[in-house]
Amino acid sequence: MTGPHPVAAETQRQHRPAVLTNRLRLERRWGQPCLAYNVCMRPRPGSAGAAALSAVQEAALDLEPSLLRVPAPALHANLAWLLPVHQEFGRPKDELWQLHGPEWLTILAGVLGGTRRFRLRYRRLVATDAAIIAVADEPNRVSALRCELLPVLPVPGGLSAGELVHMTLFRYARPLRDPASLVRWLADSDFRIDVEVNELLVVREHTFPSLDYQVIRRLALPPADPS
Repeated sequence: MTGPHPVAAETQRQHRPAVLTNRLRLERRWGQPCLAYNVCMRPRPGSAGAAALSAVQEAALDLEPSLLRVPAPALHANLAWLLPVHQEFGRPKDELWQLHGPEWLTILAGVLGGTRRFRLRYRRLVATDAAIIAVADEPNRVSALRCELLPVLPVPGGLSAGELVHMTLFRYARPLRDPASLVRWLADSDFRIDVEVNELLVVREHTFPSLDYQVIRRLALPPADPS
């Protein structure tokens, strides 16, 4: 049985006072050059999940038109950070990728070897002080894969984006017009979106936040066994 991640409720509880009082981390990096290497999954263009996410974003913008909407091609859930956007290292990231990328790809392929296509069920919208995110129910395959990768993938920084498997829908350009109404709408929304994961992408991100990126490797997943 799956259900909302208890950390999602706790995350919303912790961030609620900041959101309600507009103590937000406004996004200054939007559209700026960056560099990161990540493993992620994206809603398939034209799928029911992609259409449903777009509808939710439209509804939120009716309440808060100033929100920075993550465009459809940039929507994603991270499996692992290889060389994160928010960290710098003693050597350039492209150089580190040239040195370690082939090994990392081999490890990823090995861990993913027994993984078939799966579904992420998003059932909760959460407003943090930095973003509005859709949180996937637990347990899910992404969390399980993170646990498998953690001890075997020797990356120089932090591997995971945290406990929540999530997709960022918006960031903040300026203080909210009516934070209480937005928080209430997020809590009351009948949010039930399923996203089918047929492949994982290894990407080189170079415009924040994933507004422009290069797909380095597509890791296709075989169909699930008939039930």
